[in-house]
Amino acid sequence: MQRAHLNNNKTIMKKIILTFLFGLLFFTSGFSQVDSIITKIKADFQKWQPIIKNEFDSCDKIYNYAWGENYQFDKWTHKKSDDSLTLSEAVSIIGKKDLGFFVYVETYSFSGDWHLITENYYDKDGQLYFVIWRMNTFNAEEPLTVEKRLYFDKNGNKIRNLQSVYKMNTKRKVNISFMDREVDYKLNLKEMDFYKFWKND
Repeated sequence: MQRAHLNNNKTIMKKIILTFLFGLLFFTSGFSQVDSIITKIKADFQKWQPIIKNEFDSCDKIYNYAWGENYQFDKWTHKKSDDSLTLSEAVSIIGKKDLGFFVYVETYSFSGDWHLITENYYDKDGQLYFVIWRMNTFNAEEPLTVEKRLYFDKNGNKIRNLQSVYKMNTKRKVNISFMDREVDYKLNLKEMDFYKFWKND
């Protein structure tokens, strides 16, 4: 009877150990897969940098202007407007057959309390894989630059989200409170607000 009890305990222990090992293997392989995706994203990011440097000034530019008492009206245009309208967004787009699309968006607050720059990297199919988001904000104990980096897999799942906070327009890290904002992104290029105007223009 005691031997049977011991054998039963050994069986239970084996099951626990096997479950733990399988879980550890799954956990490790998951991290390995994420690391390989991020390595690929970083490699593509590096390929983009000389292209952006050389073509940014001459690439497609689209502007969104707002007007009205509560800025309830807006329009997209390729031309910079006069001061009678308020610039809400400025978009720059570079497309490359082998790499995909780079979309640079500047977003302006009507109050002047903050300013956003978002670099969106899309693959050849228009699927988002990387975002660099920077916010200059005065809604803080002192003026700050907040930087966020978001990494995505092929299914649009966010696999890494990094955040750094700096004294405004420097790389000096600080740890103070501020009014945060969500990163606004679209998983597919066609979902971006300017896309229909850009394609139908």
